[in-house]
Amino acid sequence: MRLQFWAADTLRFSVTGPQPHRFLNRAAAAGVRLRRVRWQRDGYAATVSGADRRRLEKIARDGGWTLAVTARRGPGKHTERLLQSRPGLAAGAVLFLLLVRTLGGLVWCIDFGAMDPGLQPAMRQLLADCGIHEGVLLTKPLLQTAQAQALRRSEVFGWVSLNFTGGCLAIESTPSQTQTVREPPPRQGLYASADGEILAVEIESGFAAVTVGQTVARGQLLAAAERLDRKGNAVPQGAGGRVIARVQKHYTASQSLTAETSAYTGRSSVQTTLYLPWRSYTDEPEDPLTGITQTDWLPVQLGRLALPASLCRVTTWEQLPDTVQYSEAAAAALALRACRAALLAQFPDAVIEAEQREISAQEGAETAAVTYIFTANIAAPP
Repeated sequence: MRLQFWAADTLRFSVTGPQPHRFLNRAAAAGVRLRRVRWQRDGYAATVSGADRRRLEKIARDGGWTLAVTARRGPGKHTERLLQSRPGLAAGAVLFLLLVRTLGGLVWCIDFGAMDPGLQPAMRQLLADCGIHEGVLLTKPLLQTAQAQALRRSEVFGWVSLNFTGGCLAIESTPSQTQTVREPPPRQGLYASADGEILAVEIESGFAAVTVGQTVARGQLLAAAERLDRKGNAVPQGAGGRVIARVQKHYTASQSLTAETSAYTGRSSVQTTLYLPWRSYTDEPEDPLTGITQTDWLPVQLGRLALPASLCRVTTWEQLPDTVQYSEAAAAALALRACRAALLAQFPDAVIEAEQREISAQEGAETAAVTYIFTANIAAPP
């Protein structure tokens, strides 16, 4: 350690002994650069870098010369004096530099920027699944993996960038923009999916085979995929578009007065994990429960100062199998809802104009029979 301090200084030395000029020759041959050489009565004096002191001492020892350091300048002298008088101050400075270098690679805070607050919990959970949260030592491969996962798994963002500097992980993102690309329709016609009266013909491609006011039967051709030109040659064109009709259909559904389901008991448990640099502590609940879970990530702060630590809180609401007893009115309402759901599943754009309901009780269940009169698109491929 002492030699390292001397290496940072500039030394002024004197050489005495027989034939001192030979010392100069050997120093030059060893690659030692001497400056400000001054001849004296029994030798000479010169200036050299402290890093060459060891080589000069070896040359003097091998040749029988006497080498004496007469002056010393540079930071090494002051550093050596500081270590001798106040070793704790120097050790603290070294420790501080080590802490700055080490702690600078930890995640102290996560900045979501202009991201919508409703999307931040999902992004934080995505980062946590990749092993990134406050208190973790972030490496470049881990950051690249998290960014790739964010782009691959998220359907909300069109572009996501993760930038880490000074202990802060900054997230920049832009919302995704969906553009619908419509492929050309296949070379096939459109047929009626139900009986009805045509109210509007909105054919975008193909050749209409029906007109407004016409009554059609299920399976009847509504738009053809080809027609003959004046010469009798077929002109193909895939049929596409809508044909709006007034339709009358009947649906039935039954709902039992009893049903097996998972019901909340009102009990909940919380598991909390504190993540610190290179260590974590988990507080397990005394009575673990099963059911619906919710995970919340909370940064640890001391006032306004962010710390390299985070809390992961997993809340579980207990659910147990239970038998639900419906009243006759509730069961009938559920059966009616099932009928309407069946209608909308078959005709998503249906507009109901009228309906006729009939409720009946059969062996511990309520049965609903509903006749709907509605308008909807009935054009469908074969």
